[in-house]
Amino acid sequence: MATSPDGASRSVVRRRVDSQPTPRRTCHDGEVTHESDGAVTALPTSATFVVAHQWAAPADGPPRGGHRGHDGSRPAGGTRGGRMTTAHERIGAHDAAGSTSTTRIVLAALRGARSDLADAWHAPLVRQGFVAMLLIALGAFSPAFVAADAPLYDGPFFSHMTSEPARFTATALLLVGLLRLLDVWLRLRPAPGRPTAPVAAWAWWSLPIACVPPLFSRDAYSYAAQGLVVSRGMDPYRTGPIAVPGAFADQVDPLWLYTAAPYGPLALQVQRLVVDLTGGHALLAAIAMRIPALVALGVIAYALPRLAQRMGVSRDQAVWLGVLNPLVLMHLVGGMHNDAMMIALVVVGLLLAADGRWVAGAIAVAAGAGFKQTAVLALVGVAGLAYRHARGLAGEGALRSGVDEPAYARIAVKVGLVALAAFTVLTALTGLGWGWIANLGVPGSVLSLLAPVSMLAAGVSFLLTQLGVPGEWTAGVVPATQAVGMVGVLIGLVWITWVLAPRRPVAAAAAAMLVFTFGGPTVYPWYVLWGVVLLGATATHRRLVAAVCVAAGWLIAYSMLDLSVVNGAGMLGIAAVAWGALNLWRRRAELAAPMAAVVPGDTEEFDGDVRRTLAGLLSRG
Repeated sequence: MATSPDGASRSVVRRRVDSQPTPRRTCHDGEVTHESDGAVTALPTSATFVVAHQWAAPADGPPRGGHRGHDGSRPAGGTRGGRMTTAHERIGAHDAAGSTSTTRIVLAALRGARSDLADAWHAPLVRQGFVAMLLIALGAFSPAFVAADAPLYDGPFFSHMTSEPARFTATALLLVGLLRLLDVWLRLRPAPGRPTAPVAAWAWWSLPIACVPPLFSRDAYSYAAQGLVVSRGMDPYRTGPIAVPGAFADQVDPLWLYTAAPYGPLALQVQRLVVDLTGGHALLAAIAMRIPALVALGVIAYALPRLAQRMGVSRDQAVWLGVLNPLVLMHLVGGMHNDAMMIALVVVGLLLAADGRWVAGAIAVAAGAGFKQTAVLALVGVAGLAYRHARGLAGEGALRSGVDEPAYARIAVKVGLVALAAFTVLTALTGLGWGWIANLGVPGSVLSLLAPVSMLAAGVSFLLTQLGVPGEWTAGVVPATQAVGMVGVLIGLVWITWVLAPRRPVAAAAAAMLVFTFGGPTVYPWYVLWGVVLLGATATHRRLVAAVCVAAGWLIAYSMLDLSVVNGAGMLGIAAVAWGALNLWRRRAELAAPMAAVVPGDTEEFDGDVRRTLAGLLSRG
């Protein structure tokens, strides 16, 4: 509980408060203002789901401001006349005649978005995160992210960016920005009585890097080249970027220059669309690949807190772990990977299934597989949610709860068939066919030391070589170990599908993603986000949350070392990693603390208002 300068106590409601009489309070939900002299239960306040109540102001003055969290943030609903605005005031709900115009809905939505952005900006830690992202943006124009021989450096402004002082300066800016972003995120970790930042903070943090070159990966350059391949009528599943020599092929990582595309047909058609809209400009096309990534993160920011509420989890956990995560900003927005659209569609599919619309949910996941095929792993969550909805079970249950296995199996088969049919139709509509099947092994063609299985195999192979074991024997260690890893993945997926999914569907989807990631032969930092984002919407043990924080720190350290070496400032990178490790060590007790308590939100009321409004418009039309 916090006390304002005028003596008015304010706090965030995390659970039903003690039932003893308390001072008069005023709470606002989507319909009316509630006043109570007794116990208060948290009520919805706005479309961004921050739940708060405000004690009555002192008698000698009017109400002032709204609640501010530990980071200085205010409730995202905004204020009007010294009080929290209601959901209906922000959405522009029914007028005196009982109807709502489309114009009013759009204008109210825009006003709500503006209010959400303003409230997010008032949080000091959000502003600090913005500065961190600004530093990253300033350091983006360096050989770490743009090839040293790129045409970009031919211009007068960027011609000196490859010099040693410029590379050192860019490296320092990047390292400071990454360390600051990680520190801000850790300080925003929600805890009982301490909310995280408003969800709209993701927009502020994405703004500085919206127009910079691809960050922490050169995959976007490959996307641009593959989009040009499709645009010119060639088969991207049979030829690589080398088929379009010139500016597009020149900026592709040589490792993938001759490699055919392994991505789903929807991803390739989106890449073609971006290339066409950018007029065939190679660098601009690569940067414009960030547009789908930003749209995807906006969808995640909308859907993930709602999914968390359906599962009985605090929306603060969803926002902090799945939206404001530094890895999300670095790799989904900065690196603009296809994984962003895949994750967004998976979250939407699970949300639809949680509301009983499992057919639409299966179609959404199938669309996600059209961007990256690993989305199909989330079908276990859709099947589990469909089963629980059919049985009248809300949220997630205990692992020891009973399951009607034949009924669950029938639903799972139906979900799989719907997803297969939807993917087949989408593939036919794209006109690109199924050539990606032959290219599924492309990502695994590179030995990834981030993959536990490959790291173990490489270590064993090196040790045997040092012991004098013949090379023809050691050559089989890596593929054999990777094969054992995939067997373990299959065993894990069977358990997740049959035991975990009908009881804890969202946890099952997250577990399936994580098991496949860490048991597979190749791991990139953005692969980890497949499961980590979904962990934000399921009850997650505090030790697992601490492990996610450590993993985020490790992956950020990996990126820091990588960019430092490329820019010729390896020692600076080592120093930054040491500083970040020390910061994590100092926060070890805080990282293992309990997460924010489960709170009710206004997502159901908000969604209901939107559905009723749209239904009214359709009936009038």
